[in-house]
Amino acid sequence: MISTYKIGSLWLVILVALAACKSPQGTTASSSGGGNNAKQESKLSENERMELTFTYVNATKEKMLGNLDRASELFAQCIRIDGRNHAAMYELAGILSTQNKLNDASFFARSAVNLNPDNEWYQLMLAEILRKAKRFDDAAAVYGRLSKKYPDRIDFLFEHANTLVAAGKTTEALKVFDKIESQLGVSPELSIQKEQMWLKMNRTDKAIEELEKLIAAFPTEAQYMGMLADLYQSNKMPDKAMELYKRIEAIDPGNPFVNLSLADYYRGKGEKEKSFAELKKAFSSPKLELETKINILSSYYTIVQQHPEMMGQALELAAELARVHTESSSAHAIYGDFLSAAEKPQEAKAQYSEALKIDKTKFLIWQQLLLIDSELSDFDTMLSRSEEASTLFPSQPLIFYFNGVAHYQKKNYNKAIDAYKTALMLVVDNKNLQIQLHANIGDTYNQMKKYADSDAAYDEALALDPNNALVLNNYSYYLSVRGEKLDKAEKMSKLSNSLEPANSSYEDTYAWILYKNGNYADARTWLEKAMKNGGDKSAVILEHYGDVLFKLGEKEKALEYWKRAQAAGEGSEFLAKKLAEKIMYE
Repeated sequence: MISTYKIGSLWLVILVALAACKSPQGTTASSSGGGNNAKQESKLSENERMELTFTYVNATKEKMLGNLDRASELFAQCIRIDGRNHAAMYELAGILSTQNKLNDASFFARSAVNLNPDNEWYQLMLAEILRKAKRFDDAAAVYGRLSKKYPDRIDFLFEHANTLVAAGKTTEALKVFDKIESQLGVSPELSIQKEQMWLKMNRTDKAIEELEKLIAAFPTEAQYMGMLADLYQSNKMPDKAMELYKRIEAIDPGNPFVNLSLADYYRGKGEKEKSFAELKKAFSSPKLELETKINILSSYYTIVQQHPEMMGQALELAAELARVHTESSSAHAIYGDFLSAAEKPQEAKAQYSEALKIDKTKFLIWQQLLLIDSELSDFDTMLSRSEEASTLFPSQPLIFYFNGVAHYQKKNYNKAIDAYKTALMLVVDNKNLQIQLHANIGDTYNQMKKYADSDAAYDEALALDPNNALVLNNYSYYLSVRGEKLDKAEKMSKLSNSLEPANSSYEDTYAWILYKNGNYADARTWLEKAMKNGGDKSAVILEHYGDVLFKLGEKEKALEYWKRAQAAGEGSEFLAKKLAEKIMYE
């Protein structure tokens, strides 16, 4: 029973395969000749017929199993057995095409067509292979034959026209599209395709005709009028464009695309106020997609850089964006960007905060908020915000940098050091941030009076960039205050001033080192430079100048500058005592 069942099953498989091996057109493995050719008696022997059938069945099975190389070998063997077996040629061509062996595929597909020219499936296979091989002329010829033979097949006409377009035969393609239109009537897809083809041929008149025909067929569709209006506008026919815009407004009041087109129209006529009014109307419409508005606003980033007076327009449009799209994080963030660029940090902060209420996953928004916190010296908010952000973005070093800055300002020095060191571990390919972190660690250790650690941190920063003027200045200043390594401090300060001249803070540092070395006359010269470069408003520089004058014996004048220092802001811890007792303390 088991053995019989196996034999029966095998024949069942063969019979099923024989039925399945028929190609879409109904030919079998044993087919030879066909179409308009006179039928020829097969010259195959009975054994050859059986071998052919067996091989074809196996080839089909291998193809179904996905073993395409083996299937190709077996279909090729079928062709060797019967050189007129177009079914095997068709199957082999299909496999070769999927393997991108297009020359061989086209050979076998064309051979199948030559043997059986009436088979549309063979023709379609050949056309697809030729198109895949970018032999568009040859593919168009095949589709042309099919469309002649089957004049009612619109799909063949479309394929013929599209392949002619790919072959660069635009004029011929247009004739085929006209045939399609004569059967289907005017359709938007076809008319727009023809309009674009006429434009590529620089035949604006014919493109206009196509759109006019489309509008006549669909007189209530505003978008087609808009297309024609835009075409008139781009071809310097503004009056005709305006006529259409008025028609559109009558059909579809409040259409934002009309407003955009009118904005272009008025801009072209130099009427800037009217142009902006139309643009603002478009932004006020919820019908205009958010993405379109964002794209328009993005162009203002460049415009404002070149024409700062345009910032007012940008802010109005951004405000409309945020007002209409209240649930969009991006809308509030973009408004925040423009407010920030306009130096309105408090208003920008409000918009960025709204953006985060909607979506907390945007790291750049957190970064902008932390920058504004820093700008506003709002270190309490910076601390809490950076703590929250660190849970969302634990691998972002900037978050820990800001956290460290906030702790430093709050005099939580140990926590500041921890935050800076965490940031350092996370930094990748950002040398400037590494330098800043080492410098901040140096500042923090200096406040903690851990001077060896402070100096080591500054040395780390300078190892990364020996010409960093800020690090050179801060390092040298702290050494001068401590009265340590003054020769090193003087060299570093002198370098910082050569790297960034006319910086009053750096000039003050160099003056103070000279003061510490007892060189009061030169210290005076450098402090006078500092005051000319804006230092006359600095309490520290004014007090330093008073100290130098006192050392030079000009005590009354020293007292005058100490008073000015007190009026300018916070001086040293000894300033009040100097003024009270009119003597030098340090």
